[in-house]
Amino acid sequence: MKAIFDSSMTSVTDFLTKVRPVSVVRNIQIILVFLTLLFVTYVLSIPFFGQSKVDTDPEGLFSEGKIAPETIQSVKEFSYEDSDKTNLEKQKAKSNVPYAFDKDFGVLASGIDTNLSEDLEILRILVQEGKSNPTTVKDRIPRWRNRTNDEIQAILDYPKKEKLKNFIQQYTNLIFSKYCIVKEDLPFAKELDKAGAKIRNIGTQDHTTIIDGNLVIPRSQIYKDGPVTAVLSKLASEKLPNVSESLLKAVSRIGLYYVYSYPACNYNPEETENSRIKAANAVSVQKSRIQANEIIVRAGDVITPEVKLKLDMMNLYATRANLASIVSIFLTQCVLIVIVGFYLIRYRPNRLNDLSSNLIIFFTLWIVIASIYLLSKVFYATDSDLSGVYYFGMFVPVGMLCLLLGFVYDEQLSIAIGFFLAFAVFFASRYNPTSFMLAFTVAVMSSIYGRRLLKRIDFLKAGFLLTFVQILVTTAGYLFDGREFYVSSGAGFFKDLTNSNLFRITVMCFVNGFASATAVQFLLPLYEYIFNIPTRFKLIELADTGHPLLQQLLTKAPSTYTHTFMVAALSERAAQNLNLDRLLVRVGVYFHDIGKIPNAGFFVENQHLIPKPEHIDKNNPALAAKTVIDHVLDGIEMAKKARLPREIISFIPEHHGTSTMAFFYHKALQEISSSARKNINKKDFQYPGPKPQSKETAIVMIADSLEAASRSLDEVSPESLDDLIRKIINSKLAENQLDESGLTIGDLEIIKASFKEVLLSSLHQRPKYPKPEDTKALESANSKKSKR
Repeated sequence: MKAIFDSSMTSVTDFLTKVRPVSVVRNIQIILVFLTLLFVTYVLSIPFFGQSKVDTDPEGLFSEGKIAPETIQSVKEFSYEDSDKTNLEKQKAKSNVPYAFDKDFGVLASGIDTNLSEDLEILRILVQEGKSNPTTVKDRIPRWRNRTNDEIQAILDYPKKEKLKNFIQQYTNLIFSKYCIVKEDLPFAKELDKAGAKIRNIGTQDHTTIIDGNLVIPRSQIYKDGPVTAVLSKLASEKLPNVSESLLKAVSRIGLYYVYSYPACNYNPEETENSRIKAANAVSVQKSRIQANEIIVRAGDVITPEVKLKLDMMNLYATRANLASIVSIFLTQCVLIVIVGFYLIRYRPNRLNDLSSNLIIFFTLWIVIASIYLLSKVFYATDSDLSGVYYFGMFVPVGMLCLLLGFVYDEQLSIAIGFFLAFAVFFASRYNPTSFMLAFTVAVMSSIYGRRLLKRIDFLKAGFLLTFVQILVTTAGYLFDGREFYVSSGAGFFKDLTNSNLFRITVMCFVNGFASATAVQFLLPLYEYIFNIPTRFKLIELADTGHPLLQQLLTKAPSTYTHTFMVAALSERAAQNLNLDRLLVRVGVYFHDIGKIPNAGFFVENQHLIPKPEHIDKNNPALAAKTVIDHVLDGIEMAKKARLPREIISFIPEHHGTSTMAFFYHKALQEISSSARKNINKKDFQYPGPKPQSKETAIVMIADSLEAASRSLDEVSPESLDDLIRKIINSKLAENQLDESGLTIGDLEIIKASFKEVLLSSLHQRPKYPKPEDTKALESANSKKSKR
């Protein structure tokens, strides 16, 4: 059973990691992107799909007056035309329209001024005739009949009779211009005080004026003791200075009589109503808004007319698929995918050229998108108060995705995926900016820290880092939204603290941070096993010399085993100095020659240990070359059966590239007649390749040739090593073996210095130690001399 399972997993891994043409991978990517686009759009558009209708018919479960059998909550936000609110706004508009009045300024000349002149002329005549006593004046001037004797006497006593008309006329004009005196009492006096009055002035250039409602006075209020009389009396004292109090009272009383007799203002109901109708018509249709997840009615509550209206509107609007919103989300996701795509093409063009990497990224992304869907169902569930304490972004495992991708791949790729995911969280959180900042900040920090996961303890540190970042962003969101961190209820500090929002959000940040870090530790072994990813921890396991293949190499090809570790030392130092993945290089070198195990004695380094004739017979160059080439093919097959990562397997063919086996090719040409040489195909003496596709495999190519050549040095010195390293590198350059590796001239100089450093320390001249036999001979000779 185990063999069948291992064989099946080997086939799966081989299928996933198989090198495919870039065009094929791109087509797969397009399919995965399209599926992701549909999935994300569906998840984010759920609130806009609508909901089931609620039966509000007279016999329905939710008809007016009945008890709601269940809680009804709107699944999306929408607005509707609210006739009640519109009518209310129209009433407000009407109530704010000033009442219309007509004020005829012609009354001043035709009425008040004429009568005043007549009465003062009579007074002048009476004074000339010597009949100036109050009784006679009241008899001759009927309009002054209701004035007291004291008031008439004050008029008679005033020496400048010619000024009396000016005083009275000035006072009446002031009242006339400032106030609107109406004949009848107004039933809408209270409303008038709020709305004011619009006065149409007849007979003057100032056609229309707006005055306060308290300036419209029914004439019945003029003589009543109260605020109106007090205001009018005060007006007389302010506008008629240097006049005695008794005369001032007489002038004001007489002036008020004329105003009372000729009220110039008339209420215009037609104009008022027309203005109000116009104002009401100008009011736009008012809309009410029902928020997403707003509870319309709770189970057990009475369905009032207002509730029924909301239910009816929900049936009308919330049950419709909001195509505009869905299309908007779809287009936004398209734009984000294009941005992420251009970013990856610009900075990581070769990162996603294999099927396994694409499946890892998209599968993990789908996990997070699915979690967004499930979390939104809980977070915005009926009767849920989570949104009052937490932010939606605090629950989404963005850190898990970006920490995983940052560790497995690199921070650029992880940040790009996190950027896309942050906007998905933003839409799912009902456009909450704090949730977006939580998702984006966590994505960036976890992506950067993911590349720094070197030990298991680093996952614990990652949990603390993600927790700290979320606490900072959440605190900023609370401050911005004005939410309460801590409220004392008097129940004690500990109980108040555990019930506070501060404690709750801190706990949630810890849960999210450490859950994300823990989930990565859980997913990593699965991904390593299924997709055969060469993570740091996977490489550490493969670097164990107890691996079965390395043990076979040790027992069957011991010198190749020794050669392997020397090449590893050279390659790892060069990779370290070039800031490459030295652990990947070390493990790649460990397995680069495992193909020699089946025919270990054929290769020169092992012949002294396995001295069989068939191993050292090189008289058939073509057969020998085929055997050498087979060690590459055998190594690839052995590595696949052992489920080594593709990145490790690539060291097996690429450390030879397409270079020519010069010894066997030369021997073949030498042993054949000149006429038959044209039948020799040089490709039969070349390794199958490919050429090194990375700096790491190119370094191993040079180190492999250098280590073998260094054994033939007669003298180890800096100069001899410089010549040898230069010769090896030049030979690789001459065959164009390094063209596709990405190595630069500067890189080659660093590689030379690194190789030289390792070789000087390992190939230094050692003193020749004496043989034990020679030492015993000297001891014997010394003892004989002593006896003598």
